[in-house]
Amino acid sequence: MARGTTLTRLLDMLRAETRTSLNPAHNNQVRDQQVLLLQMTQEWLWDDFDWPHLRVERQQPAQNGQRFYDTPLNVKIDRILEIRLRYGQRWVRLAPGIELEHYRQWDSELDMRSWPISRWRIWEDEQIEVWPIPAMNADPTDKEGYLNVVGIRNLNPLVDANDTSDLDDWLLVLFAAADMLAAAGSKAADLKLEKANKRYAKLRGELMPRRRISLGKADGFGTKDLLRGPPRVHYRTT
Repeated sequence: MARGTTLTRLLDMLRAETRTSLNPAHNNQVRDQQVLLLQMTQEWLWDDFDWPHLRVERQQPAQNGQRFYDTPLNVKIDRILEIRLRYGQRWVRLAPGIELEHYRQWDSELDMRSWPISRWRIWEDEQIEVWPIPAMNADPTDKEGYLNVVGIRNLNPLVDANDTSDLDDWLLVLFAAADMLAAAGSKAADLKLEKANKRYAKLRGELMPRRRISLGKADGFGTKDLLRGPPRVHYRTT
């Protein structure tokens, strides 16, 4: 996989694949359109697959009484893969989704607090809601009570000549070339698209895990676990 290719090189590759002049002067009028096509192609591919090399982890402390948390920098909220809580000297996966049945146990609108946090969901204004509202502050010494947000980071800019791609260069170029050739009515468009799809399938196959591990109750907190699980501290504030 060839990542980190400069925009200048990507443009040269795209022009070669579409049988366009390699002379930059001959492409002045269409350069912006070619750059935009490469950008859009990379953004589409970024959104279509959880690329392992773009996976990042960001930590932030839970705070007593704090229900909502900002999305970590450089991660869009809809590209969050999972959130874990440091609890009992291990990272415990929080279950996604907060439903009415959970609020019946600890009503966040009434500021009912408990510990540990066990669930999360996407809230408005790009924020994360946790449940129940934490009843203690995180400890910066041993990280007990810290939230670990795992997600796919945002793409780096691909605007200036020396900006580099985050994804495979041939993957970007072949899909972009297929679009350009199809728009021009070229019969070569189907061939480029076939090559692009084959490369995409190959890359995804190489990056997919060989076996999946099912995360059971031992790895996270479910509703039943809350009733039978570890001791909790909870109260209703006045």
